[in-house]
Amino acid sequence: MTRPRCVWAMLAPFTLACCAAPRGPSKGTYTLKFPSTAAAVGADTVQLFAFDVPLDSIGFCQNLIQARKRKEPLTPRSENQPVSTCALLFEEPVLNVTYGNTAILALAQRGGVDFMIGCSLQTLGDGDALTPIDLSLVDVGIPVPETTCNSLHDYCTSPKACATR
Repeated sequence: MTRPRCVWAMLAPFTLACCAAPRGPSKGTYTLKFPSTAAAVGADTVQLFAFDVPLDSIGFCQNLIQARKRKEPLTPRSENQPVSTCALLFEEPVLNVTYGNTAILALAQRGGVDFMIGCSLQTLGDGDALTPIDLSLVDVGIPVPETTCNSLHDYCTSPKACATR
């Protein structure tokens, strides 16, 4: 399995890109879209899970998200280790994914508790694939902490310069 080469760029102040290495010559790039810079700064870690998608994929991502919220056991085909949002910004974490219909579930945690979640369906095959994953709050009762950071990059390179609450 080769490690993909990814171009890391902030597509918006609150978007992160990470990589997946499927079997074969192609690679996939997954873009995590946080709803705000404060949400990205507020997340401690992010973990990705890959699932096989059944033929009837209608509602599959929503079912995965709801199952996670109910704390039901999930059986992903593969997953990466949780990494900090700053590591996602500066490193190339890899999620090994084979060809085929795949659901990528992204989970951001804060203080060891599920904070944000998102899912996207993708058919991986020859060629590069870009999969955007929109993250949203797991529980609207848990507020996003405030920050004075203008970007996740500011927070990761100079955390003491950014006030967070």
